[in-house]
Amino acid sequence: MRPHLLAVLALAVLPAACAPAPVAPAASPLPAPATTCRPAPVASSAPSPPAALANAPPASPPPPPATSPPVAGDDAHHAFLAAHERAERSAYAGDFEEAAAAFVDVMPLLARHPELSDEFWSHNAMMMIREAQGDPAAALAENDQATLAAARGTWDPEGRATLAFQKDRWHRAYLTRMLAESRSGTEKQALVQYARAALEEYRAGGGFPDSVAILDAYFAALDGKREAALAAARRVDPAKDDDVEDLYLVVMGLEAGGDHAGAEAVRRVMRRPAGAHIGRAIMLRWLDLDAKAPHAGGFTPWHATAR
Repeated sequence: MRPHLLAVLALAVLPAACAPAPVAPAASPLPAPATTCRPAPVASSAPSPPAALANAPPASPPPPPATSPPVAGDDAHHAFLAAHERAERSAYAGDFEEAAAAFVDVMPLLARHPELSDEFWSHNAMMMIREAQGDPAAALAENDQATLAAARGTWDPEGRATLAFQKDRWHRAYLTRMLAESRSGTEKQALVQYARAALEEYRAGGGFPDSVAILDAYFAALDGKREAALAAARRVDPAKDDDVEDLYLVVMGLEAGGDHAGAEAVRRVMRRPAGAHIGRAIMLRWLDLDAKAPHAGGFTPWHATAR
């Protein structure tokens, strides 16, 4: 979710130099993660995971400088960059349907270039856009498509499976728990169970501490477990984690736990001047909507029953 999570989109391989991580469950669509630490970035054709954290799903990184060298599938890659810029402008304008259309228009082209990770990152950005539209079910579909894009891709042979596994399980836990808030009875019960299972797979499969902590805070907040939400949120240091999506969930955990002053301090960190990117536009919008809830509020991960 890192979404800092964000620097330059480049060609890369993500080598790992850490101890082996637990093997992914047999049902995993991709090989189990190879390491317990985040891969170190090197040059790549797609957005590299947020500098502060490759652990959780990063928000869409900004496009690279215009001076980027040509790459394989250059026309497709530049179509992706143009779509990303269009989606970013639309997100800041609050037009999320237009933001989604920017990626939908280029998806068929990107799917014909498995040597580029652009299709994967487009679906990653689309997840957040669908959340902003108040549709976690559609966001889950984008998560599935991102995982499939990684499975058929040829980019980053060494790190692709680990990256895709971790992003899949983190988002699956987050979005399924979010979706459960709009359901009742056995439907909600089942969705909460599925979300918890995905969280445990992420935790056991080499999930990064901050990413685990923010999911723990989110689940506890929605479950009404104030002390657990507060404790989990305090496991994240806002001075070291500058990912706006992480920080949004920290705010939620602190507020649910009663630490309103601490939550406001994190909001100030989130609102500091920073580079423009899709995730930042959405997170700041969610802060504003949460401030209005339950009156005149809209859909956010905290108030996931409204749309």
